[in-house]
Formats: sequence, C-alpha cells, structure tokens
Amino acid sequence: MQSLLAFVVPIAARVTAKHPHFIYVDPVDYEREILLEACTERGVGVVQLWSTQYAHMISERFALSIEQRQMMSDDTAPEQGQELAWASQRLPLGVAIGVLCGSDAGLSTAERLQHVLVTGRSNGINAARRDKYLMNRALALAGLDTAHQASVGAWDEARRFLSELPLPLKAVLKPRRGQSSLRVGLATSLQQAQAMLALLLDEPASLDRDEVPQHTAL
Repeated sequence: MQSLLAFVVPIAARVTAKHPHFIYVDPVDYEREILLEACTERGVGVVQLWSTQYAHMISERFALSIEQRQMMSDDTAPEQGQELAWASQRLPLGVAIGVLCGSDAGLSTAERLQHVLVTGRSNGINAARRDKYLMNRALALAGLDTAHQASVGAWDEARRFLSELPLPLKAVLKPRRGQSSLRVGLATSLQQAQAMLALLLDEPASLDRDEVPQHTAL
C-alpha cells in the first residue's frame, strides 16, 4: 500500500510552475516513475488524478487514514460537466496539453477529460474503444470481417448461441471489458464453456462497471 499511496499528496503541493501540464489519470505501477522522470526532464508538469472507479477500489481494499481519504477525494477526477470549473481551479492557467491514463479503470475518465479540456487532440467519446462487444459491431458496420458474437448474462443464453455454431466447437469466451487478455479462453465443449462463463459472470475483469452491463460476457 505504501508504494501505491506514496504520491497521494495535495495537488497544490505539486502544481506550481507555469509550464505545460499533462493530466495523468490513475498514475500507478512502474510506468508512473518513468513518465514523471521523462516529463521533468522536458520541463512538463503532471497533474495526477484518480478515476472514481480506482479511488473506490483503493478505499475498499486499504485501511486509509482520514487524511489519506481526504487527499484521495481532493485528487479524484471531476464529475461530468464539472471539468472546466475544475481546470480553472486546479490547472496552471486552466490549460492541459494532453491526458494520460495508467489503468483500464480510468480510460473513460481520461477520454472524457481530454475531450473537454484538450479539444484539439480529442477524437470524440466512444465506448466501443473499451467494450469488446461494441468494438466488434463497429468493425462489422465498417465492412470488415468479424466473428459471430453474443453478449450473454446466463448459461442458457450462451448455450443457445453455442449450439448454433458449427462443430467441432471452438468458441472464445471473454469479458466485454478488460485488459491483458485476463479471463479470455477458448472453449472446445459446452461443459468447458459453462465453467468458463461462470467465472466470467462471477466477477468483472474491469473496475469500471459504468459502460458495460453488469454480469455479461462474450
């Protein structure tokens, strides 16, 4: 916990210089130190923020002091519609040159912040960048070859879809939202598929549960 929370200090203590700044959502793991060092060498500041989803996870899993909880709250990304007001108070000159993200959980937050605060570098807001079901549909609509798919929330739904596929069965099961191929597997029988689906539906692979319907899988 110490390494994860070591940088949870008031933003005001970090943001002082009047030089360009990135916004860094969920600055965790080894990439954080590499990025901060590179930005320092280039005279670029970094405002570090938690996504609501990641902040909630930390608060649930770790015994935080009252002071740490307040710091976490102070450094949580603004809600939708509050981005400009937040930037005017917390960013030097109210300007950011880009938004970076260190977790799957913070991707939609980072995309939203960039779309509102760095309009010249935004290519819009699109959940299909993170939702594998919507991504597959977008590819099909663009005329590309795609695999047959179904989003299911129960074994009966999955069994009906799998029973329509040609034999021998080869079906990839995966969470609609996730990263690093976590819980992605190939089923070659209905029994195997049923066991894999039970694991997928039991616990989401992503901390961000806002964009994808709960207890669903592909």
